Amino acid sequence: MITTYSECIPLISQLNHIDKLRLAQWLIKAIAQEEGINDVDNASNQTGLCGLWQDSRSGDEILQEIVNSRTSARDIVL
Repeated sequence: MITTYSECIPLISQLNHIDKLRLAQWLIKAIAQEEGINDVDNASNQTGLCGLWQDSRSGDEILQEIVNSRTSARDIVL
């Protein structure tokens, strides 16, 4: 029996939050295995470009650093 995508969505929406997370983790591992990726834990931390942004600073601190680093050599203030 083949289940179509449109049949799966109503079933997934009935799952609780924890079960949805488990399903997502299972899908990541299953797809990684199909693609021949052995390091599944590392594969799930990648975005496909260069990895995920990991920074312990708040958004305000990051923004302030960006503004400070880009306005020091300019005649205008952002």
